[in-house]
Amino acid sequence: MLIIPVSRQPDWRKPPIVTLLLILLNCLIYFGLQSNDEQQTEKAFRYYAESTLPAIELPRYIKYVEGEGRADLAAKASAELEADNWPSLLMAMQDDAAFMKRLRGDRVVLPDEKGYSDWRQQRGKFDQLNRASLVERFGFRPAAPTAAGMIGHMFLHGSFDHLLGNMAILFIVGYMVEEALGKRRYLAFYLLSGIGACLFDLVFNASRMAPGIGASGAISGVMAMFVVLYGMRKIRFFYWILIYFDFFRAPAILILPLWIANELYQYKFNHGSQVNYMAHLGGFVTGAALIAAQRAFGRRHMKAPVQEVPVDPLPGQLAKVDMLLGALRIDEALQVLRRLAAKHARNLLVIARYYKVARNAPASEEYHHAAALIFALHDEHPASTELIHETYIEYLKLAKPTVRFSVTQLITLIRRLARNGYAADAEKLTQVLGRRAPQEQQLPDLLLLVAEGFRSANNQAMCAATLKRLLAEFPGSEAARNAALINR
Repeated sequence: MLIIPVSRQPDWRKPPIVTLLLILLNCLIYFGLQSNDEQQTEKAFRYYAESTLPAIELPRYIKYVEGEGRADLAAKASAELEADNWPSLLMAMQDDAAFMKRLRGDRVVLPDEKGYSDWRQQRGKFDQLNRASLVERFGFRPAAPTAAGMIGHMFLHGSFDHLLGNMAILFIVGYMVEEALGKRRYLAFYLLSGIGACLFDLVFNASRMAPGIGASGAISGVMAMFVVLYGMRKIRFFYWILIYFDFFRAPAILILPLWIANELYQYKFNHGSQVNYMAHLGGFVTGAALIAAQRAFGRRHMKAPVQEVPVDPLPGQLAKVDMLLGALRIDEALQVLRRLAAKHARNLLVIARYYKVARNAPASEEYHHAAALIFALHDEHPASTELIHETYIEYLKLAKPTVRFSVTQLITLIRRLARNGYAADAEKLTQVLGRRAPQEQQLPDLLLLVAEGFRSANNQAMCAATLKRLLAEFPGSEAARNAALINR
């Protein structure tokens, strides 16, 4: 489950310097300093494979696991060794804090054994190569905690998606918290939240040797700060549960127990996940506690959060449409677009999006309705004429079982096309209108308008032909008299 506030836009007259610098620093580290981590790890594993370490250490690790009464794990480890899947077995061994303590304490490979000195040298070389990566040096290990790991883990990420998700949430929430706390206090609270995440990790995952990385704990703290700062104020939240997502308004503080409950639930039941839920919870609790303490003892140092500015819901609703389409939930997307089109009949973006989705079913009522909305667009937007013409051409090809033009639509289209450089298309529609409603009172004026369109395009032949038709079909009309004057 994901719940994040969707509040006001940042005031770029007073940019969130600390938030932007944190994002920049995380990106620079990931794309710069961390770029060699994978190569360093590969180099270490290659050395391990070429050394005598696998033959010495891995069988003893399996024997150790058996001796600990972990028969299932021992059987799995034996199968991996037989299948030559030693990298997986090596990582399991390296993450076993108790075994690694025994190994490095000379209680697995004994000093009086033959080949001990060679093993010790190779083990030292491997450890040196393995520690060359930033993750190994600055990741946080609850089984072997360090000050460097408590700080460094906040600026390391395991993948681009990991980085992108964290930085997006940091920006969405961080700039509002920075504005309320001030730059120095905000940075201090951010770092303290990351340290709080480590403390929870230390308590609940004390035996883990694998390095934990990511800014999630610190960012969870920023989220908690935001929630406590806004208190009972109602703000907009975006939420995502499995495949369902939407927006809702609620007092900010109500998210606090909901967030905590979610992390506890995930920790208890989502055992296969690589997400460190306890670190998230630790950061969240720390951030909330820091703001509570600040309010109790140092309110004068804290600004009240700026009142949320009403946000136009349309961009969020269009984003929801895009997410529904991405999930191939076409019918649901059309329902949302239909409601938006009814409310925003003059919005070019909404109507165009509605038509684009509806055209997937050209025989549907939805498609004909969407096309009609485009044909009814006004001249308010400069791009509307081009859109109308493109849609008209496409509609003629796609519409099933045939096109559906009302007399009113035909009249509107003829005027719009004739005035904007599409006289040939307008002329064809006058023929359709002539067959549909030969006595239509506006038809003579429309023919004259089409003739003027041809004249503007320097198509004298079609201009003359259209005027000839006007004079022949409506000789007594005012338009015919004007046409006769033009011919003279």
